[in-house]
Amino acid sequence: MDLSAIILILVLFGILMGFFSQSKIDYFPIALIIGAIAVVSMVRIYNLDEIEILGFINFNTLIFIFAMQIIINFATTDKVLEYVAIKLIHITKGNNRLFFYMICIFTGIVVAFIEDLTLSLILIPLIYRTCRILKIPAGTYMMGMTITINIGAILTPVSSLKNLIIGQEFGWGFNEYFSNMGILFLITLILTIFSLDFFILRKEERPTERNKKLLLELGHPEIVIENKKNFILTSVIMLITFLFMIIGFEPSLVSVIAAALLLIVHIKEFDFSDLQNEIPWKLIIVFAILFILSNSLSYFGFSTLISSILSNVTNNNIYLTVLITLVISSFMSAFLAGTPVTIILLPIFSELIKVSPFPNPIIIAFIGGVNMAGNFLPQGSACDLLTLSMAKKFGVKNLNYKRLLKTGAMFSTFHFLAILGYTMLYALILS
Repeated sequence: MDLSAIILILVLFGILMGFFSQSKIDYFPIALIIGAIAVVSMVRIYNLDEIEILGFINFNTLIFIFAMQIIINFATTDKVLEYVAIKLIHITKGNNRLFFYMICIFTGIVVAFIEDLTLSLILIPLIYRTCRILKIPAGTYMMGMTITINIGAILTPVSSLKNLIIGQEFGWGFNEYFSNMGILFLITLILTIFSLDFFILRKEERPTERNKKLLLELGHPEIVIENKKNFILTSVIMLITFLFMIIGFEPSLVSVIAAALLLIVHIKEFDFSDLQNEIPWKLIIVFAILFILSNSLSYFGFSTLISSILSNVTNNNIYLTVLITLVISSFMSAFLAGTPVTIILLPIFSELIKVSPFPNPIIIAFIGGVNMAGNFLPQGSACDLLTLSMAKKFGVKNLNYKRLLKTGAMFSTFHFLAILGYTMLYALILS
């Protein structure tokens, strides 16, 4: 163990996370400086070569971010998700409770395959316009969407970067996620929707029959399709992409091939240079730096040290190990963005899981903690902040920071208890 290297990396980590978790100052220049200091120090002081440092980076994750952003961009341009969402709204025939259930279920399922911010950017304006036609306040419907987003995020390895990173570390593909997280997903989603309905939605005003008819007259989903050929081809490519991922093919490889096919399909309308501004280059570079910092901590012995301390504290007690994993991951994700938290904690919990006779409950607690604790504080979830920002932009009266904080914290606590109960029962069955 190299104590001086660990202290340096921890200081750099702390500085980067401090800038990453605020919005007033651009974190990207700071990240570049920190990355440069870390790499130069490892090469000049600690005698690592460039190949070892490159080995710290999870390139599969970065490739997946790059390719999925292209896929999502074409899905948005060709109105694939918007068409499906409007179709579901049309099916509700203006029934506000059915509309609420449709939005929450659609969100919970689709976010398992599509990045949450993109889904929010599509759904929030649709929810607002629908509620405006029905002349009902939109806040509860937006809040239902943003709360159920974090539930759906636990279901698959491609729902978020957090899950992809964890899945690659522990060899969890779609089958492992479905079999281990599926029941927890169903329980929390159903109970959350019913609770939001029973305690909040039922007390709110309902649309008139006249406004219901007006929604049906104005809300035809076909009107959003501008190019039917591209719409069909993009829809088919997306379905095949996720099908191949579910079968077990490497997500980064499948997503790259799908992105290339979509670029060929749209070759007359788009050039790759037109998409460059849509690709989150800053985020890709920052995640590469985070991987270097996190895995260098593991290389210098920090992860082994912390995991050995935790092992001594838990004394191989699976229930205590699950509780500590859930508490640490939930607490950190309530205040910081989930993906950096995952990158920070992964080497530590990876060492802990290696020596556990029952790894699955610990992995479930880790996935649940980094995904579902984001609702505890709005600033812990980029989706919550986006929802609040757009609610303010649209002038939604019944959704503000205070209401989302109160409701989000309540349901985040419920989700914490649900994960705890599920993992404890899982561990009891295994042991």
